[in-house]
Amino acid sequence: MSATTSVSTTSATSTGGLQIRQLHPTYACEITGVDLSKPIPEEDFIRVRDALHRYGVVVIPRANLPDDRGHVEFSRRFGEVEKSKWRSPHMRPLPYDEIFDISNLDVKSEIVTESNEKRITAIRGNALWHADGSFNPRRTYVSMLRAVELPPAGTGGETEYADARQAYEDLPEETKARIKDLVVVHSFLHNRQTSNPDSPLFKGRSVFDEPLARHKLVPIHEPSGQLVLYVTSYAHHIEGMPIEEGQQLLRELMAHATQPKYVFRHVWQNNGDAVIWDNTAVLHRATAGAYEGKHRRDMRRTCVMDSSKDAYGLNNPADAKNQRNSS
Repeated sequence: MSATTSVSTTSATSTGGLQIRQLHPTYACEITGVDLSKPIPEEDFIRVRDALHRYGVVVIPRANLPDDRGHVEFSRRFGEVEKSKWRSPHMRPLPYDEIFDISNLDVKSEIVTESNEKRITAIRGNALWHADGSFNPRRTYVSMLRAVELPPAGTGGETEYADARQAYEDLPEETKARIKDLVVVHSFLHNRQTSNPDSPLFKGRSVFDEPLARHKLVPIHEPSGQLVLYVTSYAHHIEGMPIEEGQQLLRELMAHATQPKYVFRHVWQNNGDAVIWDNTAVLHRATAGAYEGKHRRDMRRTCVMDSSKDAYGLNNPADAKNQRNSS
C-alpha cells in the first residue's frame, strides 16, 4: 500500500464521540464524529488537539465550519491567531484579517491566469516543501485549511505532507551528531527565487538585503518530546558553513525528509472539509492539477503562532512584532 494514499493503514480508535483513524504508517489521522458548525465541548477540543500533537496532521471530513468567523474562532482555541496585516493588493479583500487566501481567485473573484504574475509566483512557491512561517522570527504552530469551493474531482489540488519527526529518527547516528547543533538561516525571498527563477519580481535581489530568520535545524517538538528535521524551502544557508556547502547539506536532508515513505497525500473530497497540521512536526506542499486556469478552487487558511521554547528560534522576539505574514 502506497504511503501517499489517504487509505487507513491501522485500526481505528474511538474516544468519547470522536473516531480517530490513522492514515499513514507513522502519522496523519482522520477524525469523524465532530461537527464544527457550532462550538464543540472543551473535552472534544482537547481530543482533537492531542490527536494533532500525536499525528501531526488531522483531517476532518465535512467539518462544516459555518463561515470565516467560525474558522477564526475555532483556530483561536489553539492559541494566538496571526493576522494578515499586510494583505497584498492582488489578494481578495476577505472580511477577516486572520483568514489567508489560498485560492486561485483574484480580487474580482475570477480564476487566476498565468498573466497574474504576483499570484502565480505565490502558487509556485507554495508548491515547494515548507513549514508555514519558518522565514519569520516567530514560527507558525498550527495551520488550518478549509475547502470552501473545490474544483471537480480528479482535477488535482491535493495537499501533501511529510513526517519531519520520523525523518529525523531514521537518520544515521553520525548524521544526527553532525547536525544536532546547526542553525539554519531562513528567507522568504529564497523560496520565491527558487520556485520562480525567471520572474522579474525576484531577479537581482539578495536574501542578505531582506529579513532573515534563524532557527535550529533540529528543534524539539514539545508536545511529543521528539526531535524534528526542520528543513524547509525557505532554508537558505547554515551558519558557520560556506554557503554552497550548507546548501548542499540542506538539499540532501530535504531529499531524505520527503521520500515517498514519509509522504501522506490528502485528496480533498467535499466542500466543508478541513485539515489541521502542526508546522513544528510536519512539512507540506501544494500540488498542481488540471483545474488550474479552468475551475474555481477557494481554499482559506488560518495560522496560529508558536509558543513553544523554540518559537522564536535564535531571533529577537521584538523582531516578530513586524514580521511577514506566514506562507
